[in-house]
Amino acid sequence: MDMPWPLARDFSTVCAHIARDELLQSAVAARVAQAEGKDWEKWVKEVKAG
Repeated sequence: MDMPWPLARDFSTVCAHIARDELLQSAVAARVAQAEGKDWEKWVKEVKAG
């Protein structure tokens, strides 16, 4: 791939952010999957309150 270094740097940064976001989403999903009953309801309320 032939591109100027600033574009290559930006492309690399965006790819790293996407990978990090996907990993974070997987970690959150795994943690939420462990929640039970009222814990699940509490988590949803906390997320909505943001």
